[in-house]
Amino acid sequence: MEFNLFSTAAALIAAAALTWLVLRFFFGEQKAAPGAMDASGKRQTATITVKGGYSPAVVSMRAGTPITLTFDRQETGECTSHVVFGDLGLDAMLPGNAVTDVELPALPAGEYPFACGMNMVHGLLKVEGNASAGTDKPHPLTASAEAPMVDSAEAERREAAERTKEITSLTRLVVIGTVLTLPVFIVTMLHMANPMLVPHWMVNPWLQAILITPVMFYCGHPIHAVGFPALAHRSPDMNSLVSLGTSAAYLYSLVTCVAPQVFPEGSREPYFESVGVVITLVLVGRLLETKAREGTGKAVQSLIKLRPRTAHKLNAASPENVEWLNPANFTDMDIDTIAVGDLLVVKNGERVPTDGIIVTGNASIDESMITGESKPVTKTTGAAVTGATVLLKGDLVMQATQVGANTVLSQIAAMVARAQATKAPVQQLADRIARYFAPAVMVIAIWTFAIWIALGPAPQLAHALITAVSVLIIACPCALGLATPLSVTVSLGLGATNGVLVTSAKALEQARRIGTVVFDKTGTITRGVVDATADWNKPSYEQDTVKEGSPEAIAALRARGIRTVMLSGDKAEVAGRIAREVGIDTVICEVKPDGKAYWIAKLQRERDENTATSGSSRAPHDLIAMVGDGINDAPALAQADLGIAIGTGTDVAMQSADVTLMSGDLRGVIRTINLSNATMRNIRENLGWAFGYNITGIPIAAGVLYPFTGWLLSPMIAGLAMALSSVCLVLNANRLHAANISGGTTTDITGSAAATTTANTIEPTVIVDDRTSLNHVTDQSNNPTNKENTMDMGMHMHHHAPADGETATDPVCGMTVAVNDDAITREYEGKSYYFCGEHCATNFAKAPQIFLS
Repeated sequence: MEFNLFSTAAALIAAAALTWLVLRFFFGEQKAAPGAMDASGKRQTATITVKGGYSPAVVSMRAGTPITLTFDRQETGECTSHVVFGDLGLDAMLPGNAVTDVELPALPAGEYPFACGMNMVHGLLKVEGNASAGTDKPHPLTASAEAPMVDSAEAERREAAERTKEITSLTRLVVIGTVLTLPVFIVTMLHMANPMLVPHWMVNPWLQAILITPVMFYCGHPIHAVGFPALAHRSPDMNSLVSLGTSAAYLYSLVTCVAPQVFPEGSREPYFESVGVVITLVLVGRLLETKAREGTGKAVQSLIKLRPRTAHKLNAASPENVEWLNPANFTDMDIDTIAVGDLLVVKNGERVPTDGIIVTGNASIDESMITGESKPVTKTTGAAVTGATVLLKGDLVMQATQVGANTVLSQIAAMVARAQATKAPVQQLADRIARYFAPAVMVIAIWTFAIWIALGPAPQLAHALITAVSVLIIACPCALGLATPLSVTVSLGLGATNGVLVTSAKALEQARRIGTVVFDKTGTITRGVVDATADWNKPSYEQDTVKEGSPEAIAALRARGIRTVMLSGDKAEVAGRIAREVGIDTVICEVKPDGKAYWIAKLQRERDENTATSGSSRAPHDLIAMVGDGINDAPALAQADLGIAIGTGTDVAMQSADVTLMSGDLRGVIRTINLSNATMRNIRENLGWAFGYNITGIPIAAGVLYPFTGWLLSPMIAGLAMALSSVCLVLNANRLHAANISGGTTTDITGSAAATTTANTIEPTVIVDDRTSLNHVTDQSNNPTNKENTMDMGMHMHHHAPADGETATDPVCGMTVAVNDDAITREYEGKSYYFCGEHCATNFAKAPQIFLS
């Protein structure tokens, strides 16, 4: 009894000591490796080795100087094939066994974490110093805009090729592992069932060791080559846990071959079959996951595959007086050799090779792969055409205006890639847990081993080994890391193929919370043009017709309880007529060209004050979205909680938006909301599975059921469960491909006529904007909230009296702001600007040139 008490105390003390060492090792402060200045003295550089982690994992740089991070990737595989700077919206592909430079702009002081594409390997860029003090971290669009232009379509092709190569390699390893493991597994299972079923020589541990050793070191090399370096880099992942578990089982089994007397009676059985089965199953899981992950990006890949690889280049300088359809007059060229200005022949049934304008000819063109709209568009001389669209009827000669990385197709791929590099707010909890998950599993394994060795029934050592190894193997930190990014990746691609481009995971998550949609009138609700058959004796604004789909979209929004508002510079009579025609709830007319952002801010303050007055938390559907297309819409798009740009509008508007509707059809707003709902539902399913699997599986592996059932989980079963856990997440994420995001665009209203009839029965509330100036308002009597002081609108604003009596104007909302030490400021081109609150300051950082213009 005394001996048992002593051994129990010794085991528990040893477990406590190991726990302390594990926590100290993984969570102790890591010393940052300083960057070096290059020969020009104008750029900082650092080299990061990528092999099972990042080395160094922490890099320090000086603020205010551009940065080049050279990633030397010395491995292949899916996990570290990308490096993602979430705060900068930057996603760089890292080809296997190659060196890749990632260019970053001059950054203000702060910490900029980066991670692999699967969110399992983590690093940190520390920017120190006082340069650019008081500025925000760059907005994702700002950061990526300063990066070199990359042909995202070509990058997608390279990534697909690398993934195909990995699938081939994994298939080979799975076959070898299966061939060597299966005999050992079958013989061991038969021997356990009845020792008389197999000859004694077939269960010889040395024979098992000969068969399983190649599985451990050759087939398991991709696992160990990542797992053990990740441990050394203090960022353990699933591979680390599998490497620890299989190594423990393999060494234990090897000792039973060499010196079985080391272990007590009853604990001298090898576990070679478990080692082989676990490694083979992990490889099978990785193979299935890699194949399934091909599908997560298939939406964008399908777009990229549409781009033709050749183009017919006209040999003449002009199509005039040339039989340009004659093959003798054009030469087939590789698409990558086409330059801006080249004349290209496109024949009936072919795809447009690149972006350009029609020089001669006319055609009916299917643009559904870009806009999501199935209705063909008729185009003639002077019209713009987009690469990868299809000529359904007709022939034409076009002049290339954009090639390579500048084409719409490549920009769609780039926008999706940038959005995939961002993180949804819902992912933050999983990220925090994943950071501590693997060390926590190691600690659980340590205490599992200690408790079983000290308090468990005989054979204690065998039970302790089985349970500890099972805990290490069954845990799946990848499930936590993949739950959100997989769904986001699929959803962004699905949106792109339906003409909805979302610029960030945050916007994708928030779209489902839209409670108010504010529309610009001209070019958004209406066509913004007058037909050639119009009556020129009437004012043009009276003949500006409503876009197809506008009444249906607005009716669908109202059916969902979403408030609709229209901003218009027209007189009340004209604006009211359009509002009644489409069913708008509220119309604000006679809005000044620079007043749209002002009214968005008013609506936001009205919402915030209502929330403050009620004393309740904000409603689940309270965000304000702005839909617009023109240059003067850009500040309003940036000011809104969610900016939605019409793809047929200006580039400035699109750059200021969170979502771009490529077709210009307002039913795209419904698609955006549906996409957000479907995505969040899928993410919740994935997170539920990830948390549920680990919370249930780890205790079972530790043996909590043994006192009640006498049953212990075999490491082989644990390996199978772990291998399938990530596969289940990938398959569930791929279910989003079947989501119908076009559903409900007309709710229960059938047809345009019915929607228009319903709309005409709605009498909108009309508000006249009679302010004379936006930026110098001193009398707020026309404020819809009836507040005399706009500084008391529930925003996070400062009320301190200015030290020197000066004031400044918020360039976003036009409010007067006190200039003092507590003021919220941002720097731009060496000048300080003052803001009423963080919301305006953040929007200013998105696109300062827009607000200052």
